[in-house]
Amino acid sequence: MTIELVTLTTKDGVELDGAMYRPEAAAAKPATSILMVHGLTWNFYRGPSRWLPPLLAASGFPCLSLNMRDHDLKEPRDFPLAYHDLRAGIDHLESTGSEVVVLAHGFACNKLVCYAATSGDERQRRQILTTFGAVKAYRPEIWSAVMASAPRMRGATLVVQGAVDPEIEPRARADELMAAATGSRIDVELLAGGDHYFNNRHAELAQAITLWLGKTSLGAL
Repeated sequence: MTIELVTLTTKDGVELDGAMYRPEAAAAKPATSILMVHGLTWNFYRGPSRWLPPLLAASGFPCLSLNMRDHDLKEPRDFPLAYHDLRAGIDHLESTGSEVVVLAHGFACNKLVCYAATSGDERQRRQILTTFGAVKAYRPEIWSAVMASAPRMRGATLVVQGAVDPEIEPRARADELMAAATGSRIDVELLAGGDHYFNNRHAELAQAITLWLGKTSLGAL
């Protein structure tokens, strides 16, 4: 695996730093790349955005872990502008000719659900939400916007929730998305023993993601 630091510029002029994880040539699956997006208070080099990309690259998936403009902040900011950041990462990876799967954790899941509605990019895609729904408790107005935007999602979506996460109701939040996102096929996995950050379940989370990627495809949607 190789790691390269990158800097992307959004359409509205914001620079975003990140790291590109590339698998060994023998293991590479160049037809699919993953854009990893961190949650609230995090950045591309801490938390799930740091430890998950190497595991995915080891399974053959190139992975770009990218800062959002609100990285390291304790409170949400510029939520309506998040689509610019996602689009910068998507465009960068699409320039290599691969399908781009966006993988979000925590607060970033809300940005991903809203992406099609806020960006106007309603192409079919595969997307992965991990630890989805905590925002309902602390920013209900954002949750309302997420549910209102969910019908614009297209393609296939995997939701992975830690089964013992004390900060959300894992099944209930996934069920709300399934009811709202009528344009996307939703698969839900409750990861046994998983908490909010999948502590001690890193390998199991990576396996759940790679297995789902292996059994789904855009062509079958």
